[in-house]
Amino acid sequence: MIELTLEELSLWLLGVPLLGIGIVVFLATLNRRARVRLRKREIVTCRVCGHVYKDQTKERAPQCPECGRANDRGDSRRLG
Repeated sequence: MIELTLEELSLWLLGVPLLGIGIVVFLATLNRRARVRLRKREIVTCRVCGHVYKDQTKERAPQCPECGRANDRGDSRRLG
């Protein structure tokens, strides 16, 4: 038979479920961040005409459907 004090029992009854909830919340946060990152990668803003469009291809520099210029994905790091 396993002998537990009241303190040990309370730690097991509270600690294990809280640990499980913490792991589930952590994994859900990682999943949400991955989805947001993917969505940000799909949205492209043309640097010439300012048109915002969704591009799901794997091209590094997709062409704008409005003006035809090739645009880099992600946020612009240019100063001008």
